Amino acid sequence: MSLLEDFCGHLRMERIADKEFIGHSLYSATKNSVFGGQVMGQALSAACQLVEGRQCHSLSAQFLRAGNLQEPIHYAVATLRDGRNFSVRRVSAVQAGRELLTLDASFHIDAQGFDQQPIMPAVAEPESLPSLASYREKFEQLGLNGLYHFLVTNNVFDFRCIDQPSYIELNNRPAVQRMWMRAKHTLPNEQALQRSILAYICDNNFIRTASLPFRELISSQPSQMATLNHSMWMHRPINLNNWHLYDIHSVNSFGERSLVIGHMYAQSGELVATMVQEGLLRLIDDDAGAVFSENA
Repeated sequence: MSLLEDFCGHLRMERIADKEFIGHSLYSATKNSVFGGQVMGQALSAACQLVEGRQCHSLSAQFLRAGNLQEPIHYAVATLRDGRNFSVRRVSAVQAGRELLTLDASFHIDAQGFDQQPIMPAVAEPESLPSLASYREKFEQLGLNGLYHFLVTNNVFDFRCIDQPSYIELNNRPAVQRMWMRAKHTLPNEQALQRSILAYICDNNFIRTASLPFRELISSQPSQMATLNHSMWMHRPINLNNWHLYDIHSVNSFGERSLVIGHMYAQSGELVATMVQEGLLRLIDDDAGAVFSENA
């Protein structure tokens, strides 16, 4: 089975009952922790599989605790509403009796209406930028081999950063990160799957953007980053087989919490999605024996 088939299969999951699914973890940047985007993407996939004729237009997720890579994750879906135009599903992700995440997803019928949006930032075209694979030596120098393989070797997406990738940034700079992304191989043209994949991939390089003004401290002291909550609105049809610009900026950091906002644009300029995430961003006392931890 190819990497693409494995990736799509692990998002579709195994259905074990009328409203229950089992998900497994295949990819991670660390040895022990599940990637948060995976849990969110699988939870949305479970909700999508229990709604017909409508597409998810928004979701709100609360990350309650980290999961491990060894055990499966159980997803239970509850129907909150089925109205004339909207449906709402609530998903609970549980591993070994501990709830990892709750997600509420709203679905809407296809409809015609008003159309306006901001203009996509003017940036270099993706083909003119180096891929993450070209930074392998820098990842290795920083001891980030696991992160490199998660982002490049075991990833179905090609990432092209406008500036130096924040993963390997050691200098302070403004809390802005822009990157192009596109599937390396053709994804199925199913909107439900495409939106689940977007939920998976948009957690990548997100809360990390808030760390950019503090990279000199973070690169010299133990630190921790983790997602607390994530909201997402899908405005227009999505086709991740084409290049998309992920325009991310952090609007606030205070009291160990940071807030980031992201806009996802198709290369043709349409705004396809907006994301907002609050995350934990803090330095850790060396005496606590904590290990440096960052989201992908």
